[in-house]
Amino acid sequence: MTAPRPGAGTGPEPARPRIPLICPRCGHEQKVVPGGPGRVVKVVHVGTGREACEPGDLAQAPDDES
Repeated sequence: MTAPRPGAGTGPEPARPRIPLICPRCGHEQKVVPGGPGRVVKVVHVGTGREACEPGDLAQAPDDES
């Protein structure tokens, strides 16, 4: 049997630093839109609220230097 962690279940967790989601295609910030009954979870761009990148943003995206 393991011992419970100190403070486990006694209140909200301390705030953690937020790590932004960055679009791998255009480099702009994204966010997760939670799903629900009959709705899937989506990842959308913060500025537009759309899943797809804007065409002008794709033209400015850095090329992979492999």
